[in-house]
Amino acid sequence: MAVEKLSVSLPGVVVARVRRAAEREGLPLSTWLANAAEAAADLAEARAAAEDYAAQFGEPDPAELNEIRAQLADAGVGAPEAASDAAARAAALARLLGLPNERRAG
Repeated sequence: MAVEKLSVSLPGVVVARVRRAAEREGLPLSTWLANAAEAAADLAEARAAAEDYAAQFGEPDPAELNEIRAQLADAGVGAPEAASDAAARAAALARLLGLPNERRAG
């Protein structure tokens, strides 16, 4: 995976928290930051897609929302994922994408 070096400015308290989080997870700081940035970008894109959908089709009514929530709960969306399941899912996705088993950044 190609990487690009950046220079960013962060408040000291944020830097300290990020360093602790990366250390707890046993990740290099750049990898932890890349993962966090990717998760934030995914969320921003999902929100934009939901807003676009609502603009095109309108907001779902309360009954539709309840049905959607029930379907998501039945499918296990939002439920805690076992570490072994998460690792297996990540490895399968890496194979599908032709990536190494671990994400590498910087």
